Amino acid sequence: MSVLHERIGPSALYQTESGHARDDSMRTAARRAAGHAEHVDDFDMRHLRYFLTVVRAGTVSAAAQELRISQPSLSQQIKRLERRVGAPLFIRSSRGVELTAGGRAFLREIQTIPGQLRSAIAAAAPTPRVWPVGVCGGVPTEVLAEVQNGLGGEAADAAGPTGAELRMRHIGAADQPELLHHGELAFGIVRLPVTTPGLVGAVVWDEPLGVVMRPDHQLAGRPRLTWDDLATQRLLWYDEGCAPGYAETIPAQLAVLGWRAELHPVDDQQALFVHTLQTACDLVALRPRLSVQGEAQLHWRPLPTAAAPRERLAVTALAGGRAALLLAQVAARRGWTYLA
Repeated sequence: MSVLHERIGPSALYQTESGHARDDSMRTAARRAAGHAEHVDDFDMRHLRYFLTVVRAGTVSAAAQELRISQPSLSQQIKRLERRVGAPLFIRSSRGVELTAGGRAFLREIQTIPGQLRSAIAAAAPTPRVWPVGVCGGVPTEVLAEVQNGLGGEAADAAGPTGAELRMRHIGAADQPELLHHGELAFGIVRLPVTTPGLVGAVVWDEPLGVVMRPDHQLAGRPRLTWDDLATQRLLWYDEGCAPGYAETIPAQLAVLGWRAELHPVDDQQALFVHTLQTACDLVALRPRLSVQGEAQLHWRPLPTAAAPRERLAVTALAGGRAALLLAQVAARRGWTYLA
C-alpha cells in the first residue's frame, strides 16, 4: 500500500455510499501532484511573492520598500530563487529590472499560484460567522442598507442555521487594501477608482455629482450655475489619503469641463465637512444630491453640464477568496456591476 493511500485511506473522498472507490481519476491526480511536489520542497511562497513584487514594481528598491525589507536582503532572495530555477530571471540596469526570456516563461507559469492557493484555503475553511466590513467616510445610509441587505443575507445563508453578520466600521479608503490583504477585513466600501491590484469589486452606488454649499451662500439663489460662477470658489475636497484615485480623478475631469478648482482638503468625516462649509464664504463642495438630502445646513445645485462627473461607491474584496466569491454571487443577484 502506498504512503498516499495510507494517509488518505478509506475516506469518503474516494468512496461511494457502498464503500467502493468513487473516482480513480481524483486519486491519480493527487498522486501526480504529490510527485510534482517532491521536486519543489525547497521552494518558499515568499520567494514567489518577492519575484512577483519586483516584476510589478519595476525596481528592486521599490519592491523592497513595498515588502518592507531591505534592498540587499531582497536582492539576495531573488538570486537564491534564480539559483534554484537554474537561470537568470531579471536583467538589471540603472533604470531598473527587466524580465529575461526565462523570467517571462517563469512568470507565465507561476503568476496564478497565489490566487489558486488562496482559493483552496477559502474553499476548505469554514464559513465565517462575522464578516468585517470597512466603510470609508461619507457613505450614504442607503448604500449601507443595500450592502447589508445584499451581503448580509447571502452571508447568513452560507453560514447555515446559526447565521452570520456583517460588522461595519469606519476605516479610511487608504488603509482598507492592506487590511483586506491581511485578512482583517472581508470587504471594503470605497469610492472608485481603486488603484490597488489584487482586488475585485461591485458597484452599489452610481450618482452624478452636484455643488453643495451653505444655504446663505452667494451662489445659492442663482437660477443656474455657470463655470464662471464656480471659478471664484474654492473646492472643499477629499484629502488624498481619504479617497485615493477618486481625489485625483474628479478634479481632473472638472478641469476638462472648465473649472480648475483650487482645492481645500478636508477629512472625510461628515461633521467636519459640514462645519468647514459653514465657516467660509468662498467654499463649495461636490456630492451626489441623495447623499446630502435632508441636511438643512446644506444646499445642493447641479453642475452646469449634462455630463457631470459621478461618484461610484463599490464593495471590494480580495480576489480569489471566499469573500470575493460571495460578492460575485450577490452582484449577479442584485444587479451590481461586478469589476474583476
